[in-house]
Amino acid sequence: MPGRIVRDVQADDDLVEIAAHLILEDEALALRFLRAAEAAFAQLATFPHLGSRYRSDKPALANMRKWPVPGFPKHLIFYRPLANGVEVVRVLHGVRDLAALLE
Repeated sequence: MPGRIVRDVQADDDLVEIAAHLILEDEALALRFLRAAEAAFAQLATFPHLGSRYRSDKPALANMRKWPVPGFPKHLIFYRPLANGVEVVRVLHGVRDLAALLE
C-alpha cells in the first residue's frame, strides 16, 4: 500500500517553475515531467529509503534524501522519509546551488 505524500509549498512552486520553463520548449515535455514527478513521489512514498542521503553538516538536513525524476535525471527530488510516507521538500535542477536553496 502506498504511503502518504506531504508536499511543501516550495516543492509545488518548484514544479510550477520547472514546468513553465519546459513548456517554452515543448508542452508535451512539460506534461511528461509533471507526470514523472508525481509517479516518483508515489514510488518514494511506498519505498521512502529508495533515494540516497543528501550529505550536509546542517542538522536540519540530517534526514534529507534525494532521488532523480525518472526520465529527467538532472531534476532532483529532495525529501524526508516519514513513518507512513514522504515529505517532498524541493524539486530542483542539479546545476543550481543546492546547498543554498536547501539551507
